[in-house]
Amino acid sequence: MGSHRERPPLMICPGFSRRFAGFVGLTHLAAAAVIPLLGNASIWLLVLIPIALSALYIGYVDVLRRAPWSIHSVRWEPDGTWRIRFVSGAEREARLCPATFVSLPLVVLSFRLAVLHRRSLPVFADALDPDQLRRLRRQLRIEGAAGDRASDLT
Repeated sequence: MGSHRERPPLMICPGFSRRFAGFVGLTHLAAAAVIPLLGNASIWLLVLIPIALSALYIGYVDVLRRAPWSIHSVRWEPDGTWRIRFVSGAEREARLCPATFVSLPLVVLSFRLAVLHRRSLPVFADALDPDQLRRLRRQLRIEGAAGDRASDLT
């Protein structure tokens, strides 16, 4: 194929998503709202602490992307390889897993970095430019992880 047909690299650098923040907040609030139904007031605190810690961790790492190991951006090269850039500045090559989810309001990119190391990047529609999101969805549906089914088995 000629060089005039090669697609440019696709850079995905999602911004803050109100939908994602709302989803995380509502999910954790719903979990906390069920705790009084347990009946035993002495156990409430023991159950509320992990829920609060989970909300803080997900908010810090995935919603705000402030942790050094948070994904800052991903780049899809024309040859099909993916490069993940972390907030710390480190960059690693990854393989796209078949578990990647594509829909209109949400794209969840699932990556395999090593044998037991996987990461995912949820991209809500309000976190990315509409044209860039449309291009990402189109290319994922055309190419996706279909050519790399072995990435989920190793």
